[in-house]
Amino acid sequence: MPRRPLNGIRVVDMTVGRGELCSRFLSDLGAEVIKVEPAGGSPSRTMAPSDGDHSLYWTFRNCGKLGVELDLDADDDRDRLHDLLLHSDAVVVSTEPGTAQSGLDADELGARHPHLIVASITAYGRTGPYAGRDVPDAVIEATGGMAFKAGTHEGGPIFPPGLIGDDTGSVVGAWAVLCALWQRQDNGAGQVIDLSVNEALAQITDWSLSNWSRSFDAGQPGAEMRAGPGPVYTIIPCADGFVRLVVLSPRQWHAIRAWLGEPDYLQEPDLDGFVGRLMISDAVLNPLYEELWKDMKMLDVCEEAQRRGIVCTPILKPSEVVDNPHLASRGTFDEVTLDDGRIMKLPSGWFEIDGERAGPVSPPPTIGQHTDDVFASLGEARPAPVAPLDPVKPLADMKVMDFGHGGVGVETGRMFGEYGADVVKIESRTYPDFIRMVLGGEMSPSFASSSRSKRSLGINAKTDRGIELLTEMARTSHVVIENNSTGTMSNMGLGYEVMKAANPDIVMMSSQLMGSKGLWSSWLGYGPNTQVTGGMTHLWNYENLDAPVGGQAIFPDHFAGRVGAVAALANALGARRNGEGGAHVEVCQVEQVVGVMGDLMAKESLVPGSVVARGNHSDHGSPWGLYATNGEDTWAAICVRDDAEWSALVGLVGGDLDVTLDEPGRRAAEVSIDAAISAWAATVTNDELTDACIAAGVPAGPMLTGASQSTDPHLEARGYIQWREQPPIGRMIFEGGAFHATAMIGPDIFPAPGLGEHSRDIAVDWLGVDADEVEALVESGVLETDPPHGA
Repeated sequence: MPRRPLNGIRVVDMTVGRGELCSRFLSDLGAEVIKVEPAGGSPSRTMAPSDGDHSLYWTFRNCGKLGVELDLDADDDRDRLHDLLLHSDAVVVSTEPGTAQSGLDADELGARHPHLIVASITAYGRTGPYAGRDVPDAVIEATGGMAFKAGTHEGGPIFPPGLIGDDTGSVVGAWAVLCALWQRQDNGAGQVIDLSVNEALAQITDWSLSNWSRSFDAGQPGAEMRAGPGPVYTIIPCADGFVRLVVLSPRQWHAIRAWLGEPDYLQEPDLDGFVGRLMISDAVLNPLYEELWKDMKMLDVCEEAQRRGIVCTPILKPSEVVDNPHLASRGTFDEVTLDDGRIMKLPSGWFEIDGERAGPVSPPPTIGQHTDDVFASLGEARPAPVAPLDPVKPLADMKVMDFGHGGVGVETGRMFGEYGADVVKIESRTYPDFIRMVLGGEMSPSFASSSRSKRSLGINAKTDRGIELLTEMARTSHVVIENNSTGTMSNMGLGYEVMKAANPDIVMMSSQLMGSKGLWSSWLGYGPNTQVTGGMTHLWNYENLDAPVGGQAIFPDHFAGRVGAVAALANALGARRNGEGGAHVEVCQVEQVVGVMGDLMAKESLVPGSVVARGNHSDHGSPWGLYATNGEDTWAAICVRDDAEWSALVGLVGGDLDVTLDEPGRRAAEVSIDAAISAWAATVTNDELTDACIAAGVPAGPMLTGASQSTDPHLEARGYIQWREQPPIGRMIFEGGAFHATAMIGPDIFPAPGLGEHSRDIAVDWLGVDADEVEALVESGVLETDPPHGA
C-alpha cells in the first residue's frame, strides 16, 4: 500500500460541479473525505461527459470518497451536518456568495465551528465586482486568460478541452487547505479560505501578464496574437500523424542539422541562435523537416529524434493515449470493470509516493451509501482552538531547496515561497535556468514570475565541497524540489537516498517529462511536449479539422508545479503529524495532461472514437462559444446550460431565434444560432455584452489577454495586480494570490534574486560557514555571487 500522509484528517465535501477535485486530491493523499449530497443525489451525477449510462465527470472526481445523503432543508439533517463538521478538520464548499442556505455560507460555517478550515471555491471569489457570478468553466477560460492561447488570428480563439480552470482551482484549493492544516498544528484553530478559480487559472497562463507588463513599462507593448503553435513549438506532419519539434539550444540545432545531412547553407554561425533560425523557419527549415519525415511514422520519428538528443514528441489522439505503450508501462490507467462487463480506463492517480501510485482507494459512492456508517463512527469531536489565529505566513518555519528550472519545479518553489517558506533557488552559471537567460542576460520576466519570493545560492555542484555543502543544507530542510532529466540528481550525488541519509524527514518532489520509469522515461522535452503526447493538442482544435492547429500555451508546467506543491506539503505535514519520516514524491508531467482530461479518456475507452475536437462547442450546454465583439480582436464567451438561460439569451439577441428549442434542438441548429449570436455580438463591446448577459442571467465574460488583465477591475479589486520593481530589468506585474484567508498573510511577493545574490548569507546563516571560508569558496568558484566574482 502507498503511503497516505493525511491519514487521520477528515474532510467534508459539499461542492457541486466546482471544486470536487479538491477533496479528491486530499482523499488520494489519505484524508477521509465525506461527500455530502442532497436528497436524491448531487446534480454532479448527471454532468458531462457521459458514456450514456454514467457521468464520467462524477466518477473521476468523486472516487475514493464516502457518500452521505442529507436533506438540508430539514432541521434534523442540518443538525446532523453540524455534528459531522464538529468531528471534521475541513469542509470544502462551492456555493456562490449570497446563494447558500441560511447558516451554511462559508463565513457562517467558520463562525459556528472555529476549529474548522472552510475552503470556499467559487468562480471569482467572495469579494470584488464579479463576485457571485454563476458561470461555468468555459467563461473562466476566457476571463482567466487561457482561451486566447490557441487557434489562429483568422480562425479565432478556442476553449481548451476538459475543465482546466475548475481543476486548477481545485488543486490550489487543496494547497490552501494544506497550508491551513500546517498552520493549525499550533493551536487547533481553523479559518475561512476564499479561493477564486479565475485567479487560480490566471496564475498558470504562461507568464502572459508578467511578460506583457514588462514590455509595456519599457514602452514596447508586445502584440498578443494567436499564431497556431508559433515558431517555438513547431508542428510537423509525418506519414501517419504529426509531431511537435522544439529546437532551442545550439546542441539541439546541431543534432537536427546532422540528421538533415549538414547542408552547406545551414552552416552559418547566426543559425546557432534561435533568432537566426526563426528568420528562415517557415521558408526553409519546416519544409526540410517535412521532407525528411514524410515517409516515416510518427513514433519512429520521435524515437530517432530522442536518440539523437532532439526534442520531439508525438501528437496523440485520445484513442492512442489510452493504449499508449509508455503510459501502460507506467500504470497511468487503472482498468475498471463495470457492471455490464465493459472495461473503463481511468487515470490511476496524480503522483507516486516512494515509488507507489497514490490514487483512489474505492469507486465513487452511491447515493447515501455510507450515511449510517459515517454517523456511527464519528469518534471524538475536534478540540476547540486555544485562541483564534492571528494572520501570519503559514509556512514561515519551513526551509526548501529548489533545484527547479523551466516552469515546473520553480512553480512548486514559488508556492512555498509565497506563503512564507525560506526557498533557496540552487543554481550555477555553468548550468543556469534557461528561463533566467532567455533574453540574453540573467533575468527575464518569466523567470521573475516563477522565482519571486526566493533567495539564490550560486554553487558549483561538480565540486566535492559543493556537494558537501548541499548535503549539509539538506540536514535542516523540509523539502527538496527538482525537475531535472531522469537520473540527473543521482548522477550528481544528490539523489533522494543521499538526501534521506542526511535527513530522514526530508521530502523530495521530483517531476520528469515522461516520469522516471517507463519506456520513454529518458525522453527530453518541455511542457508543450507533454501537452501533445497527453492528447490535449489534438483536442484543443477547431471542429472537423484533421491537422492540429496548435497553440502557444505551455500547459501543464504551472499546473504540474502546483500538483507537486500539494504532494510535497502533504508529505511534509505527514512527517510532522505522524512522525513517519520523509518521502520521495514524483509528479509525471505527461500524466498531468492526461489527468485534467481523465473523464474524457474514460469516455474514449468506453466509447471508442467518441472524444473528438469540438472547437468552442461543448457537451455541457448549447449554444456555447466565443464570439467576436465590436473591437480589435475582442471576443466574449457565452455559455447556455439550460432552457431558462436560452430564453434569456433569445431576449437579448432577438431575430428569428426560436425560444422554444430544447437542448437537442439547439444542438441541431448550432450553425444558425452561432451566426445569430455572432451578428449581435459584433454590435456591442465586450463589456456591453457581458453586462447585458449577466444582468439577464446568461453566463458570459470577456476573453482577456495579459494586456486586458492588467486593467481588469475585478483582478485589481482582489489585489491580483502587483506592480513591483524587478532588478535589473525594471517594473513589471507579479501575479497575486489565487485565494485570501482569514488567518494567512500571503502571498508574500518580493523580487526574484540575481544568480548567487544570497550565496554569502546562506553559507553563513544556514550552513554555518565562517566568513573567511566563504570568501575562499567564492575565490575558488565553489560559490557564485551576484555580481560574479571579479566582475
